[in-house]
Amino acid sequence: MIDFLYAHFLNYSLTLAIIQIVIAIGMFSIINWIGEKSVSVGYMKMSIVVKDDSYPVFNFVFKAIAPIILMVLYVAVVQIFNCRYLASQCYMIVIYYWMFRFIIILITGKFLLTNWKTQIIYWVTSIGLSLYLYQIIDKVDMILPSPESLRDQMWILIILFLYSVFNKIDVDRNGSQKRKDNYIATSYSRFISKYDDVVSKECNNYFFTQMVYSIMIYENFNRSKFIRWFEYFHFLLTKKPHTLGIMQVTSTKFINDEQSIILAIKKIRSDCNIIVHNYAKEHRDFSLHLIVERIAANYNKDDDYVREVSRLFETVTDLEKASSAFFYAYKHKKVTYDKDRYLPFYFK
Repeated sequence: MIDFLYAHFLNYSLTLAIIQIVIAIGMFSIINWIGEKSVSVGYMKMSIVVKDDSYPVFNFVFKAIAPIILMVLYVAVVQIFNCRYLASQCYMIVIYYWMFRFIIILITGKFLLTNWKTQIIYWVTSIGLSLYLYQIIDKVDMILPSPESLRDQMWILIILFLYSVFNKIDVDRNGSQKRKDNYIATSYSRFISKYDDVVSKECNNYFFTQMVYSIMIYENFNRSKFIRWFEYFHFLLTKKPHTLGIMQVTSTKFINDEQSIILAIKKIRSDCNIIVHNYAKEHRDFSLHLIVERIAANYNKDDDYVREVSRLFETVTDLEKASSAFFYAYKHKKVTYDKDRYLPFYFK
């Protein structure tokens, strides 16, 4: 294997490397797009809140094998167009793919959320299979199958059966839970240390500060500092309204992270005032959980966003303390606080 690769690597050129890097980046985009569309059949998106690790076999096969399938399809295309040179060292496409994915994990701040043991298994499996397949690909002029090679359909049925069986096996969530708890705790502590002066100055109510930090953690999770740099660059080029800063506030002028926090606090308080006012008009009972969801929905109407921010709030917040803080903020609305009731807030 080593001698085989060494002999072929001597002919590896910069032009071919650039082409393969571009293909690898395109492969990364395609696989992410397919993954997004495959949620209903089991593909697991990275979430800040722990979910059941269902369909483990599908996720493994998809993440480890998908780059190889796209590599083979790429080779088939270049062979059809008689560009055999472009198929040389095609295993490097898979290597570049995983290098690019590793870089994205680092620059988007997902390092603590990533299961590195699983990732290493993906890398070894994917790169190892690509090297094995390259030895086969290099020996043939055309990799598209002949009719005779498709006759063993029985084995295809057996493989599908085994896939279906093993895909029902539940996997332990403890490791995922620890990683995500660690990520949330680390982010929460870091943001308090960095932005407490700004947050405390603008609002000294525990309920509102926790609401701010919950949204901040999730916005930063989806829009890391690296991504926000591109947003600033795009804003400076277009001069159009854009969501900016760590709180992703829509603005027509340049704002930094601290300014986005100030604007977000004003919006959160204003939205909460309107929500409570509407409940008061209807004389309706409500829970703190419902208030959190309504504020999150006003910030971003996406259902997943609302659900994740709500769970984050429950994770980082002393709910009894937050309920008490909310009560004191709206006593003037004649809100009554009954912590022994399922719906603790109602109007006199």
